[in-house]
Amino acid sequence: MDAAVLTRSGDALDRALARADLYRELAAGLRDPDGPQAAGIEPEVVVEAAEALGLALSLTTGSAIRGAADPAVRAHQHRELFGHVVAQGCPPYETEYGRRHVFGQAQELADIAAFYNAFGLTTSAGGERVDHVSAELEFLAVLALKEALALAREEADPAERARSGAAGFLRDHAGRWIPALAALIEQRAPEGAYAAFTGLAAALVEVHGRELGVEPEALGPGDLRPILEEPDGFAFECGVDADDDIPR
Repeated sequence: MDAAVLTRSGDALDRALARADLYRELAAGLRDPDGPQAAGIEPEVVVEAAEALGLALSLTTGSAIRGAADPAVRAHQHRELFGHVVAQGCPPYETEYGRRHVFGQAQELADIAAFYNAFGLTTSAGGERVDHVSAELEFLAVLALKEALALAREEADPAERARSGAAGFLRDHAGRWIPALAALIEQRAPEGAYAAFTGLAAALVEVHGRELGVEPEALGPGDLRPILEEPDGFAFECGVDADDDIPR
């Protein structure tokens, strides 16, 4: 393998690892801080990963992310922004956007779960629904880790499967609605942690999709459609294969 190919391979590995870090931290930041899957965040990891991917952070965004390291800050902002009614305000669930009836919503939930299952991830009772923004970002983090592992092992087919899965998920799901969520939150709480997290997530899925040649048909804030019935819930449990030793 010549030096140019090795350099391109190393660049791709570095970007996959940076994407995995950023998707993972954003997923943690967007979980309910009072919920059973609450997790801490590392602001410096967010900043370093964003810089590695060429995503510039404003001073306001950087400050909000650093302040959100305090779970009490996130919990207060989460309660004020999201409240306790799913279909009001800025719901952090994909199927609350662009869906006019519960049957379409249930079909979309099943499609999201099928993506997860195809890559060895499981759904179970309890926890957040599979269409929660944190679950979707965590899924993309897992795919980035799988891509990185395959690149490190010089395994072309598994790397391509991970990229293909990410491309399909960005096209059909995350790339379509996360920008709408970010726009809604920016309107309601522009200086808060959740505007910073979702704004960065929107930029990340856009850049990632562009790298993969994907152009999602994006929804806008006006596509939010309340649904009168609550769909059956799905919970998301994320993990990579036990023998997946991810390079650092």
